[in-house]
Amino acid sequence: MKIPYNWSKVDRGDIISFQYRGTNKRLLRRTVLVLEKKLDGLLHGILLEMSNKIINNRVNEILELAGETKVVDSKKKVYRVELSGKTKDVYKKLKEVIKKYGIYRTFKYEKAVRSQVFLEDLRLPIGFVEELNEN
Repeated sequence: MKIPYNWSKVDRGDIISFQYRGTNKRLLRRTVLVLEKKLDGLLHGILLEMSNKIINNRVNEILELAGETKVVDSKKKVYRVELSGKTKDVYKKLKEVIKKYGIYRTFKYEKAVRSQVFLEDLRLPIGFVEELNEN
């Protein structure tokens, strides 16, 4: 269950969702692991879900490569990632997965903030979630 959030609080490692009208003119809800909130006027991130559908079933792998996954709210299944290192370092770790699935995205920040933002719940493998809740 997603948690209403505020754009001013969004930070690197947050897993957020917002509605965004892409180049195809369709307004879609996108769930993104934030790598950089506002760099050159762009929000940089890894696309995890589109319209609440998982892009690929290796989300936990992506999170593990990016850094250490932390529980924000276990009941609502909301997590964030303590990114390991600077954005470029995280990108290098994720490079193979990004190339394979084409999941790196940038969004015009000014356009993105017009939408309400949420900390998004993720459907993760049960074993992975149990491990997170133990820590």
